[in-house]
Formats: sequence, structure tokens, C-alpha cells
Amino acid sequence: MAGTEDYIEIEKKPGGLEYISDFIQERSLGIKLGFKKTWELMLVVDEVCSNILANSDGEGFLKIVWSNNETYVKIEIIDRGEPFNPLSPLPDEDEMLSLGAMGTYMIEKMVDKIEYHRIKDINKVCIIKSRKRNNHKNIKINNKGNEINGKRVSSNPDSP
Repeated sequence: MAGTEDYIEIEKKPGGLEYISDFIQERSLGIKLGFKKTWELMLVVDEVCSNILANSDGEGFLKIVWSNNETYVKIEIIDRGEPFNPLSPLPDEDEMLSLGAMGTYMIEKMVDKIEYHRIKDINKVCIIKSRKRNNHKNIKINNKGNEINGKRVSSNPDSP
């Protein structure tokens, strides 16, 4: 089965998160991902995008790229601008007791893999969520493709 890829771009303005949530939900339903995994993906993407928007000057666009195959879903959140890693820093235990400070901790528990990369003037967050019951913590994310157990995986049937 070949994978699929799709994307949405939104202005970095209030109200854009609703479009992103709808995009994730529609794609998840299309591949029959399941309620819990869809909810977790939507929550993680919303948290990451909220962090980006809260620390943005409001200029430009946020691009969300969805790709999937029979093994996993990959979501890339791409933002041009100043360096900003929405995954750091992890809150310490005292901070986690306060309301709203568990975002990064929660994110890492709900997906199988999440990484931040800075490439030239682009911030990129890659999220991997397994479509199977077992977690795939051995998935490696790189900027040229994906690897599982050291083997290149591509959702593009024309790529090597």
C-alpha cells in the first residue's frame, strides 16, 4: 500500500488552530486511525502549534504536512522565522504542578517520536504516531526521509 501526503498552510493569526484540528481529524478519519490516536495527535499538534503561535510575531504562515503509510502517521509542522523550539525546555517537577505547564511532558507521552530541527531559517517539528498498537520508539526521523530499523521508508512510491 502506498502512502499519502497532504498539507495545509495557515496564517500565524488567532483562529488558525481550528483549521489545523479539522485537517488532522479529516486525515485521521480517512485512514481509520481510531478515536484515541486521532485525539492524541490533535492534542499534540494543537499544543505545538499553540506554542509556536504564542511565540510568533504573527507574520507569515505555519505549514502542517501530513503523510502516512501502513505503519505510521508523520506530521511536520514548518515555520519560517526566528529559531524557536516549541519542545523545550521540559518543565521541572514544581512547574508541572501548575496548570498548563505539562505541555512538553504530555506531548512526549502521546506520540511515538517527536523532534525539532532548525534548517537555515526554518523551524521544523516532526511527529510520528504509530498506526499499530505497539510503539515504534525505534523510528528515526531525518531530513532526507525516514528510517525504521535502519531501513529507508518513503511514502512516495517514486523515491528510492
